[in-house]
Amino acid sequence: MTWFPSAVCSLLLTVAASASPLQWQWQSVQGKQQIAFEVSERDLRASELEMQRLDSALNFPIESLYSKMGSKLEGSLVEINRVTPADNLKFASLEQALALQDDSIPSILFWQAYQQYEEDAFFEMRIVPCQSQDRTPCVRPNYSQLFYGLKHALQPLARQFVRPDIRQSVTLLQEWLARIPAGHEQQDHFTPPLQALERNQADSDEKALLMAVLLAELAPRYGLRLVYPDNSRGSVSPAWLIISADSGLPGATIMINQKPHVLLTGNLGDVKKLMDARVQLVSESLY
Repeated sequence: MTWFPSAVCSLLLTVAASASPLQWQWQSVQGKQQIAFEVSERDLRASELEMQRLDSALNFPIESLYSKMGSKLEGSLVEINRVTPADNLKFASLEQALALQDDSIPSILFWQAYQQYEEDAFFEMRIVPCQSQDRTPCVRPNYSQLFYGLKHALQPLARQFVRPDIRQSVTLLQEWLARIPAGHEQQDHFTPPLQALERNQADSDEKALLMAVLLAELAPRYGLRLVYPDNSRGSVSPAWLIISADSGLPGATIMINQKPHVLLTGNLGDVKKLMDARVQLVSESLY
């Protein structure tokens, strides 16, 4: 797709100067539970910047992409025109280059540069393109990239859910996650897990990613996938986290790509409604 040819538990929370200590307490079937996690101000600032960057990209994908690529493409045009023989086509403007895609050497060189800059821009903005039904520009958060970026910061939190049996760990994770208020599903906004923890609120894809990062520390040999309707745009909603059924974890089983998976977040009834309505589901591997 060419992106811009036409438009350039109860929660106890205290905040210190150097860090934000978070504590959760609840009564579990396994007894009284207490989880504590300290978020550094540096990590919170980085998470805040990432949230702002994602929000801008989700709401203004064309403008955000152009801000990353425009000057680079202009520079490429200058160089392409410099090496192009005088009797060959020379681009007068970026708009002309974008409107032309043929077998001429200048056009081939331009679109090679475009594809490279586009890939770099998507990576920097933490988004991936998607195909909307009305063929308008569509982007989603790059959940896999966000997943890997969060693993280090959330390791101390994940370790507190370690139990002798992985099923006990998952149960505690689900209990803890259920005590974070869900809020409204938002497609034009994504809150990274650190911000979600500080704000004590997360919608379905934010909860799914948060649990995925923590569970990957506890059961790294089992693949985790995010599932959501294929017509989702922006921050996908609703979304659910699933794990391969061979993990042996208890829970509702759904078939994805003709393979059984266990639903770890969300409501089975919501998934079945979409499947019964023949809404196609996207199954995205996180690692």
